[in-house]
Amino acid sequence: MPEFSIVTIVKGRRKQLANLLHSIQASTMHPHDIQVVCMDDLDVVGIPNSLKVSVHLANNAHELPLAAARNMGMAAAKSENVIFIDVDCIVSPTLFANMLIALQAQTIIAAYPLYLPLLPNTGNYDELKAQAVAHPAREHIPPGEPVQHLQFWSLIFAVQKQTFEKIGGFDQSFIGYGAEDTDFAMMFHRAGIELRFVRDYVLHQYHDKYDPPLNHFDSIIKNATRYKEKWGVLPMQRWLKAFEDMGLIKINPADGITIDQEPTDNQIKDCVSQHPY
Repeated sequence: MPEFSIVTIVKGRRKQLANLLHSIQASTMHPHDIQVVCMDDLDVVGIPNSLKVSVHLANNAHELPLAAARNMGMAAAKSENVIFIDVDCIVSPTLFANMLIALQAQTIIAAYPLYLPLLPNTGNYDELKAQAVAHPAREHIPPGEPVQHLQFWSLIFAVQKQTFEKIGGFDQSFIGYGAEDTDFAMMFHRAGIELRFVRDYVLHQYHDKYDPPLNHFDSIIKNATRYKEKWGVLPMQRWLKAFEDMGLIKINPADGITIDQEPTDNQIKDCVSQHPY
């Protein structure tokens, strides 16, 4: 099996990170190196001795620089084959082997999520899997064949460095939450890169979710506007329509967005969802 690196980015979520590292330690394959990019501070504890972990501090961490943090992790990765893992994930023991078998130049390899209803005290995949549920919109995606590029999202994917460089990495003009991974999908599609799934899984650890994500209202509007300027269409349309239905914004026929008012604290609280995904 080829050598590989892992990149994960984190803000808060230190328990989730510890569980992720636990699951990596239990994998049938260990990475050559793990690059952890922190978007708050360098306080990382509970690193297993068997794993080679480097910790970095992202610039402008208070702005949630997701795109820039992922690019920083890729630049630090020591191997040609790189697996990006969301800090909320717990990986199956066979995930890395299955992704690496499928990974080649001009492809991006993804896997499937299962969602936990809790934040566990362990990263033991086998103990937790029975408690997790599939996402109905993801589970039907066929494995082993090219799929539509907008099925991509940044929870778990593998890519070779040369392919990442051909794509151009994540666009760092997207700052904060929203659209940076959809933009990446548009860029790799434009570059002729295929997206394929392998039938293996990560468990997504529960955290509070907002539907729609009013807690990221400002960055969603800014990033949607930036995306429209770049690609000619608005992304995240379900969320934007929900914002419009709440009287917060107006979307004009040319897909321009006007902010009528900021969400209130009560509106944000009312959007907390108990759904696991």
